[in-house]
Amino acid sequence: MKNPAAFLIVLVFTGLALSAALSQTVSVPGSTSELKTKYDEKVKLDVLRPHELAVADLNTKFAAALERSQEAAQKSGKLEEAIAIKTEKEAVQAGNYTPAADDAKTAAGLKTLRATYRTALAKLELDRDKKLRPLKDVLAKSLEVVIDTLTKNGKLDEAMAAKKMREELLAPASSVSDSEKTVSLAPGGKMFVNSLGMKFLPVQGTNILICIHETRKGDYAAYSAENVGVHDGWKAASRDGVPVSTGEDHPVTNVNWDDAQTFCAWLSKKERLSYRLPTDKEWSYAVGIGNKERWSRAMTPEMMSQKLQKEYPWGGHYPPQSSDLAGNYGDLAWNSKFPTQPFIVGYNDGIVTTAPVMSFKPTQQGIYDLGGNVWEWCEDKYSAAGDERVLRGGSWFSCESNVLLSSNREHIAPEGRFYNRGFRCVLESAP
Repeated sequence: MKNPAAFLIVLVFTGLALSAALSQTVSVPGSTSELKTKYDEKVKLDVLRPHELAVADLNTKFAAALERSQEAAQKSGKLEEAIAIKTEKEAVQAGNYTPAADDAKTAAGLKTLRATYRTALAKLELDRDKKLRPLKDVLAKSLEVVIDTLTKNGKLDEAMAAKKMREELLAPASSVSDSEKTVSLAPGGKMFVNSLGMKFLPVQGTNILICIHETRKGDYAAYSAENVGVHDGWKAASRDGVPVSTGEDHPVTNVNWDDAQTFCAWLSKKERLSYRLPTDKEWSYAVGIGNKERWSRAMTPEMMSQKLQKEYPWGGHYPPQSSDLAGNYGDLAWNSKFPTQPFIVGYNDGIVTTAPVMSFKPTQQGIYDLGGNVWEWCEDKYSAAGDERVLRGGSWFSCESNVLLSSNREHIAPEGRFYNRGFRCVLESAP
């Protein structure tokens, strides 16, 4: 979009001019039609065409990746896999490619490539929808003016037709009502509950809402049910035969950074809102140390890690006491199942592995489990060099004083899946 502000002004004034002329010579079908024509042209030029080019570029890169995988399979003597990849590559090159819905009998290498493609395509579609939303809102605003003028001039049928068009533009993609999506970003503002029952509150010092609990196994199950090719490691995680994340209200585990990104993209598209992982800085504000850390453009999470001493999610002392209800950490219950592993002496939260979300005391802002339960993926890279991503908060077997600091940053490659790592979502300002 070359100049969205100018377009907004032109389109709104076009709506005003059209509505003013309705009582004289312009009929409603003409006025709504003219607005819709301008809208369609703008959407095609600034949204759909760039999206088509981006998808074409993705397909070109995907075909090249398939070509390399085919050659590798051929060199390894894997005839069936080489043929399957070759067939996939030809489908991409033929145009209008859609990954097969059934991955059950697909070779592992091709299955991974398809999953990567789906993730990239979902991000492109999310970007397209973000660009489309403001254009829809402008057309809806212009139609509002037209509807008002038509009604005053007694042209009720035409007003109803314009009203129907406006409602279709603004129709939510899920069962969440528009009134539920009208949220306050002021501290202490209204809690937002989405279609999955995930609860969000504003975070002081930021302009986002954060989910007050970690993403649950039940939330992830809803995502998995609507998408093919989702890695199934989250379904039955365990450590040394001890089950992890056993209930729908436990945090989902065994998900990597890309899994979390794709979940957020799916939820954004489902609800026409903008979900994502928190940034490292937003996470710090959520846990209550954002205004104490020395932020600058030059600082990386690696540079910030463990700089604030004696700052823990439960207070200024270590170790936590059982009476603190500090969170789900490596405690006496954990030690009873894993007696050779370190633990917090004297602390007992009563939970061996993961706990149901919101089982312990929240922060002053009303956010749960920012310490313990599972490490939480963040958006940022850990350092200027490399691709490792930041995780915050500790997990159900974390116990060392430096690891449990609110300022501590863990880091790992984005493709890593582990039984003590999950994520929580944030919600940007509603459109």
